[in-house]
Amino acid sequence: MKVSARTDRACFPPPRYVTVYEFSLRAGLRFPPSSELIDILTICGVCLSQFSYRAMSIVMGLIVLLRDRGVVLSSECLSRMGRLFSDAQGRISFTPLVNVFYFKKI
Repeated sequence: MKVSARTDRACFPPPRYVTVYEFSLRAGLRFPPSSELIDILTICGVCLSQFSYRAMSIVMGLIVLLRDRGVVLSSECLSRMGRLFSDAQGRISFTPLVNVFYFKKI
């Protein structure tokens, strides 16, 4: 990890680095990122720094919750729970389709 200097810009990270905001770490992001998160980012065509705090905390919470129960969070599974969308500033947010989650015993 490298602390940014005053002349650094978030949109231009140094070679072999990725921009990570403090709120992403508070939302539960750990390194290396989980394979589920990488798959979701790839399929959605977005980068890590575009996720809002809420979207990051929801996705990371779902990954941990489902992993604890032996299930892998896929983009298809996530799309059934809600949708990821981009706001005017390009940040990715998550809107649940319903306010209640149901779990089926496997």
